[in-house]
Amino acid sequence: MEAAVERIFSNELVKLAGDFFQVNAGNPVKLGDAENYVFEVYRDGTPYILRMTHQSHRTRDQVLAELKWIEHLQNNGSEIPKVLTSKEKNLVENVEGADGTEFYCCLFEKAPGVRMNVTDEHFDGPLFFEWGRTIGQMHKQTKSYKPEAKYKRLDWYEEELLNVQLYQSDVPEQVIRQQEVIKQKLNALPVHQDNFGLIHSDIHNGNFHYHEGRIHVFDFDDCSYHWFASDLAIPLYYLMWSLEREGIKGLDEYAAKFMREFIKGYETENILAPVEYETIPLFLKLRDLTLYNFFHKKYDLKNADRSLSSTVQKIEQRIMEGRTIVHFDPNMVH
Repeated sequence: MEAAVERIFSNELVKLAGDFFQVNAGNPVKLGDAENYVFEVYRDGTPYILRMTHQSHRTRDQVLAELKWIEHLQNNGSEIPKVLTSKEKNLVENVEGADGTEFYCCLFEKAPGVRMNVTDEHFDGPLFFEWGRTIGQMHKQTKSYKPEAKYKRLDWYEEELLNVQLYQSDVPEQVIRQQEVIKQKLNALPVHQDNFGLIHSDIHNGNFHYHEGRIHVFDFDDCSYHWFASDLAIPLYYLMWSLEREGIKGLDEYAAKFMREFIKGYETENILAPVEYETIPLFLKLRDLTLYNFFHKKYDLKNADRSLSSTVQKIEQRIMEGRTIVHFDPNMVH
């Protein structure tokens, strides 16, 4: 979390948010604080997820837009943790920070099951298939989603992380050039109902639980209007990143195995034209760019630890060389 937001946040605000939703937030378990404050809280022994979003990150209507889309997906069969209303029957409640700015608070059921790590015994074909099927189902369902104008999420090109110059003054010239190349290629892509819509944008293995053979997706904070192929590239990107961190070799072969099962599952719910799979390398490069900018936005990289510095340097090198994190051959999926 940015230092300016940290300064105005307090446990008292968490308690206030908990009161709105009638949960005990006196001893919350912090689950995350990268872009939102996320806590596990309880009511009558049952765990729930309380999220608090500062106004510098999202507007209230953007948060509501996210929650209303989640409700649409749930109503059409997706297994997603339910959004709960406050005692005032609101999806979002506001609490005020020390400087008068606001945090937008919402409550979710906790997803059943467990997170899956790349080293787990069951991190294999059936999981990959279900992962793809779940995303395909969401893409099929999002085609019919028509929100009110005020509850519209951002389009891909409105993402501030597309502009590296916002976060550092000494950007390598090659990074700026590659950023423009990526944007130009994205702007040239066709847009229609069968390849573009509101998507989650971040379905890696840290953002779902696996329970009795089913995936339960959460953390929709990054949902935006984007190409469906981007939602397919993100799991591959973070899977390769995790495997690399574990020191696992043969990433190209692992990627081929993963994507074959993943796309089999995806295509049980939604079909993309073969040309759409050809854009996955572009979206792998886009994730490198936005993650690179995220690290520059969130951290003082001049004083970062060795692990973070190494990660950012690897990403920067790939961007400058126009490489992807892993080789992807569109023909591998069929």
